[in-house]
Amino acid sequence: MEELLKKIVYTGVGITAYTIEKVNEVVDKLIAEEKITEEEGKKIVDELVANTEAKKDEFESQVKTLVDKFTSSVNFDLDSIKSMFKGGDSEEVEILKARIEALEAQAAKAPSKEEEKPASSEASEA
Repeated sequence: MEELLKKIVYTGVGITAYTIEKVNEVVDKLIAEEKITEEEGKKIVDELVANTEAKKDEFESQVKTLVDKFTSSVNFDLDSIKSMFKGGDSEEVEILKARIEALEAQAAKAPSKEEEKPASSEASEA
């Protein structure tokens, strides 16, 4: 989950950087064509960067709030989950292993559906 959020944030940063780069190109072109002054171009780019930074900070804050709400509502107990996978509750693991072995033995004894079909087709022919 955390990795996904990082990827979303990094994607947003990449898009922002690309947008600023394109705005710089347009501003440079307008300056070259003498449609705006260099000071006006710098002001445009500076305002864009400032607005982008503010929006980025706001977005990151909202994402952090959402993540905090999600993790608190799900009530993760990572220590107990880790201990389960490390054999922390070996009694339950042993019970589950015994049940799996019993089911496998039962499945091995039961006739397969293919074995049942010829017997039922012979009975209908008689």
